[in-house]
Amino acid sequence: MKKKNKEISNGVKLTFLQIGLGSMGKRRIRNLFSNGERRIIGFDISPERREEAKAKYGIKIIDDLKKLFAKDFDAIIISTPPDSHGGYIRFALKNKKHFFVEHPTSDDGYKDIFSAQAGNSSLVMAPSCTLRFYTPIRMIKNILEKGKIGKILAFGYHMGQYLPDWHPYEDYRKVYFSKKETGACREMLPFELIWLNWLMNSRVANISGTIAKVSDLEMKADDIILANLKYKNGILGNVIIDVISRKPFRTLRILGSDGVLEWERFDSVIKVFGAKSGKSENISVPKGHPEKGYLNEEEMYNDEIKAFLEAIKRKKKFPHTFVDNHYLLKTLFALEKSSQTGKAIALENYDKKNKNRK
Repeated sequence: MKKKNKEISNGVKLTFLQIGLGSMGKRRIRNLFSNGERRIIGFDISPERREEAKAKYGIKIIDDLKKLFAKDFDAIIISTPPDSHGGYIRFALKNKKHFFVEHPTSDDGYKDIFSAQAGNSSLVMAPSCTLRFYTPIRMIKNILEKGKIGKILAFGYHMGQYLPDWHPYEDYRKVYFSKKETGACREMLPFELIWLNWLMNSRVANISGTIAKVSDLEMKADDIILANLKYKNGILGNVIIDVISRKPFRTLRILGSDGVLEWERFDSVIKVFGAKSGKSENISVPKGHPEKGYLNEEEMYNDEIKAFLEAIKRKKKFPHTFVDNHYLLKTLFALEKSSQTGKAIALENYDKKNKNRK
């Protein structure tokens, strides 16, 4: 393994197995192309998606993973619905391949990952953390670290978008994010906490709130989450995630001892109010470039896959770990328990009582 890592660091091109050829799988192919990687094998259980990816990107396609040998590829990107991640994670570990996986809604596969890490595996195992690479969020992190609003005391965040608009090209009722276990709100809470926790430089210690379905959307999944958070460093937070808003937005307000920071994603500006000056500074955010038919800019996804490639080539560690991600999932599970019981849940106590929570 050490010899192979040395060869990779000297510029040898990698072969990637892209598992899942839906909207995210196709995006990951573009991300690899953007980073100069064109040796890609695509797999999906859907014949239509396989043919689409082959026609659109000219990559090699297979219809059965059993047709591959371990020597045929170097790394795996898993872009399937969350309820199938575990099996593909075990496939990657069995074949001793580096892997990147999209954001999950369950911890299936995590025991296998931690067992491999305990065995001092040199494999790169990277969970998605896309918004850590998003320009305005990086700008906000820099502003906070410079102390422009003083000590962070509290924040409020609301992410909303109408679920049928997520994939306007297909029936939302037939997509994984409308199912109870893999619902959009279940996916998005820990996904948003990745970068919120990074900004707060801490983890959630206590959580309480409500998870419910309040709309007439034709699905079993919940459509709104209201969460109250207390961080280990004392910061208080309020987070709302919904898939019922007819207008999309990501709205953040952070209260500091010396000022306030405000950001609405679609306004492309960060507003910083300084208490001493009594004035607000408007900081423009550069706009990215979404692919046709997509809402989000491509740049942050390209940078995320670049970080995965750099980790494989031993240039830099990937900035987010499965230990980090597991804690985020446990935060979600604790909120679900709070919603059921009406009580605030301490993550430390929840962790001890729910070691095998799936």
